[in-house]
Amino acid sequence: MVLSGWHPDAYTFNSLIVGYSRTHQTDAARDLFDKMPLRGFPRDVVSYAAMIEGLCETGRIDEALDLFTKMELSDMHTYAVLVKGLCKAGRGEEALQMLQRMKKLGWRPSTCAYAAVIDLWCREQRVVEAEEMLEEMSDKGLVPSVVTCTAVVNRYCKEGRMSDAVRVFETMKLRWCKPNVWTYNALVWGFCKEGKVHNAMALLNRMRAHGVEPDVVTYNLLIRAQCVYGHIENAFRLLRLMEGDGLAADIYTYNALVDALCKNGRIDQACSLFDSLEGRGIKPNLVTFNSLIGGLCKCDQVDVAWSLLEKMVSAGCTPDTYTYSPFIEYLCKMKGSQEGLSFIDEMLKKSVKLTTINYTIVIDKLFKERNYGLATKIWGQMVSLGCNPDAVTYTTSMRAYCNEGRLIEAKNVVSEMNRSAVTVDTIAYNTLMDGHASIGQTDCAVSILKHMKNVASMPNQFTYLILLRHLVQRRLAEGVPLYVAGLWKTTRLTDIFELFEIMKKNDIIPNTDTYSAILERFSEDGRSKEVTSLVSRMKDDNLSLNEDIYTALVMCLCKSRQYSDAWALLHSMIGCGFVPQLMSYQHLLCGLISEGQAHMAEEIFGNCRWEDYNPDEIVWKVIIDGLIRNGHSDICRDMVSKLEQRNCRPSNQTYAMLAEELSTRG
Repeated sequence: MVLSGWHPDAYTFNSLIVGYSRTHQTDAARDLFDKMPLRGFPRDVVSYAAMIEGLCETGRIDEALDLFTKMELSDMHTYAVLVKGLCKAGRGEEALQMLQRMKKLGWRPSTCAYAAVIDLWCREQRVVEAEEMLEEMSDKGLVPSVVTCTAVVNRYCKEGRMSDAVRVFETMKLRWCKPNVWTYNALVWGFCKEGKVHNAMALLNRMRAHGVEPDVVTYNLLIRAQCVYGHIENAFRLLRLMEGDGLAADIYTYNALVDALCKNGRIDQACSLFDSLEGRGIKPNLVTFNSLIGGLCKCDQVDVAWSLLEKMVSAGCTPDTYTYSPFIEYLCKMKGSQEGLSFIDEMLKKSVKLTTINYTIVIDKLFKERNYGLATKIWGQMVSLGCNPDAVTYTTSMRAYCNEGRLIEAKNVVSEMNRSAVTVDTIAYNTLMDGHASIGQTDCAVSILKHMKNVASMPNQFTYLILLRHLVQRRLAEGVPLYVAGLWKTTRLTDIFELFEIMKKNDIIPNTDTYSAILERFSEDGRSKEVTSLVSRMKDDNLSLNEDIYTALVMCLCKSRQYSDAWALLHSMIGCGFVPQLMSYQHLLCGLISEGQAHMAEEIFGNCRWEDYNPDEIVWKVIIDGLIRNGHSDICRDMVSKLEQRNCRPSNQTYAMLAEELSTRG
């Protein structure tokens, strides 16, 4: 332009500043911005806004704010850019102040400005404020995007607040925008994390009903959840559905399946699946190798594990701490701590980077061998190499002190964990509690419950098992052995009530979680009389039954063959807004048919709210795994017809599975 005799004007400068800023060439943009007045062109709102946006996008927020103060006249866009920039820099309070200034100037903040603040609040775990801003945005006539709404749903899911996540999800559908696959995946992840896999599975059909197709991530989340909760066969059934949808399973899919098979002791199937990966065009990764090596070592197939390690290295996959840990664990278990230490020495010679996990395995074995001196020495070696002890390492030493009755040293371990900012988790507290209870200090053991408040240290079934075991042992004749496996059969209601009294004496009021932990164990043993009494006690204490308690009660009644009561309880559970697990229906229906009450089973099946479930999972768990495999195939055809009449049609893959089962067992 210049060579041709044309002179750039303010518009030319602004265009170039915008262009450089958008391509993150901020210094070039700033050079032009500074030259504008030298060429006789005043910088206007466009110049400032473009420059400020460029600085914000490249993280130079303080420069952007400084430039903003020099603007004679700012506009709404510039404010919105700064709000977004401040949020990106994690400076939420300043962003909020900027938003308030916009409102005072009479401007309605843009969708972009609101979205930035909402996203930041979600990242900073301030989800209630994020939802309030979502509502404010809506009240001002702005429609939040699916990305913004999904951020709020996702945050609620991560915090385990699924009822809130579902509420925002439903509001989103009614008032704002159509959820996408990411929104559904957030809910699937949340339900799976809470152990409500049947709720997550139900989303598969709802997605499709609203025109959203599940993707590989959806299936991987569901397959992993089925594996985690022990339903490996259903995980493989999901794999068939996934492939039927034209989706290719990836390494994450197969990692979940291989790991589940290994943990279930089905090592031959795990090896077979691993060997099939190459033919499927999938390259095993570190997680795949580690799962299989761990499974082989646990099944005492160490030679095969060594061969797999060699194959892993030759495939260009570098072993890590989790690769070597099963070998160390095996050597310590079968040959003692010295063999484990020799293996660690070999690792050091080969310049393998050791971690706390490797050392903790050997330290634990040394403590069990009562070789405290060498355990302390190895602990020091571990720290000198930059491997700081974690909660498991500390708990290992705490357990050793408790076993020796050295409770002062055990308490000192807890103090050291707090000083080192290591979370004292449930296992650590349970260990200390067991130490106190084992020498008759029941009050001290119960008082530890006061410290078990955060998510990582919530009391669990083992917490109450520890306390009850010592109370029951005290009641039994001296010298009478009490084994953990038979504890709940030996425990009486009077033992439970004694525990409650000790808790109250220490200012700890039994809550729903307390009852839930105890009721679940009584239910597993089918002790319906004790379960009924505890539920009455709960009601006297004005405590409501939660979903886990309802499920445990139904299973207990089925074990006691009180099927009418079980059905009444299921009905009550549904009335309280809970969705019963499909295993509850499986036990109830199979029990009724076995008792010659097929007519009642059919009637119950016909009256169930199957719309709340995934049709494929209904067939898998209730019809195939329940009715057919328990010899009741004659009734299943009618039940499938009832599902179809309710518009709960399973997939073609599931019909094929059903036909296979009927031909095999029918």
